[in-house]
Amino acid sequence: MTRHILVATDGSDTAQKAVTLAAELAAKFDVPLTVGHVLQYGRRADEMARMAEVEHIVDAVKGNANADFAFLNRSGGGLINTGTGPSQQTMRAISLIGEEIVKRGAQHARDLGAKTVDTRVVMDDPADGILDMAEEAGADMIVVGHRGLGRVRSLLAGSVAQKVNHNAECTVVIAR
Repeated sequence: MTRHILVATDGSDTAQKAVTLAAELAAKFDVPLTVGHVLQYGRRADEMARMAEVEHIVDAVKGNANADFAFLNRSGGGLINTGTGPSQQTMRAISLIGEEIVKRGAQHARDLGAKTVDTRVVMDDPADGILDMAEEAGADMIVVGHRGLGRVRSLLAGSVAQKVNHNAECTVVIAR
């Protein structure tokens, strides 16, 4: 019997499907749900910008004076953490985006009937962060979205969903 569900979201479309599925399961089984996000300091700037713009996340958090969102306007798709790493303002902007992602995920889950919804945001390797959040929350089910990586790219880099599925000590559900 499922007692606690963790859903990991990065704000993408497939992650939204995972949140929906996890919320429906949490509502059906009347169990707590934790919506988690792993901060994406090493993500490509153009990918992060696209994801953030889709849901107008930047507009929702841009009012914070201690955050620099200029990294989202970089061309060439460079990594956010270049050479010396991200600035404090960039790290703050990414943290604000992460907080907004889980806030929206939690609200979506509540709208779908999940009664007890918690949020967590961590900084880690994506798969390790998800596994650690699940352990800390006492989750016995993890729901993640499947990203449509091509076969070659998936073989070379592996996917977060594959790593979580392979290393989790609990049930893993991958939403497509």
